[in-house]
Amino acid sequence: MAITAKIFSLATVFFSIVAGLLLFYWMNPSSKEEKKKQLEEVTDFFINFVIFMWIGKVLLNLSTFVKDPLAILAYPVDSTSFYAAIIGSILRLLYKQKKNNLPVLSLLIPIILTAAFMFEFIQFVQDQNFYSLTNLIFYGILVTIFYYSKEKLSTLTLYAILLLSWLIGTLFMFFTQPYVSIFGYLLSLPFILVFFLFMTIVLISINLKR
Repeated sequence: MAITAKIFSLATVFFSIVAGLLLFYWMNPSSKEEKKKQLEEVTDFFINFVIFMWIGKVLLNLSTFVKDPLAILAYPVDSTSFYAAIIGSILRLLYKQKKNNLPVLSLLIPIILTAAFMFEFIQFVQDQNFYSLTNLIFYGILVTIFYYSKEKLSTLTLYAILLLSWLIGTLFMFFTQPYVSIFGYLLSLPFILVFFLFMTIVLISINLKR
């Protein structure tokens, strides 16, 4: 039963990301060649994100991995591995962006927000979970802010508004609900604050380099 639930959760994440990619492709005004290149970069990000998660999983269960490498397959990818994958992927993304001068971060934001919205929608339809409804409304607001404001605000201003809105909304849910999650992974208060600080530094760094 637990394995079936895990498989369904992974399938939901996959479907949600695909939905985000399709919406991005549909609403992207770039040429077909440019969109193809952008999608390749975004797909590369998600593939490496999964790799980072598995690296985190191995490091967290290193003794078991050394004794029996195949046994690591039975261990679930927990929130700590998810956190490590987020930070590792963003650092790699910033390095590639600086090297290739392709704004992958700006491509990922609408995809991830849309994917998170779709994930919570599916969870709510399946389980009728109140907390999924709260997350659904929250990510719906962030998606609306992005698509409504992307032509009206500068990129960095929009990112800053989204980041601050994410922090306020996530903290509100954290202190008013038993848990807060994204794509089924629980978010701890230290991670929420560290991620906000980390992304704030990233935005300031990008602004200083302009």
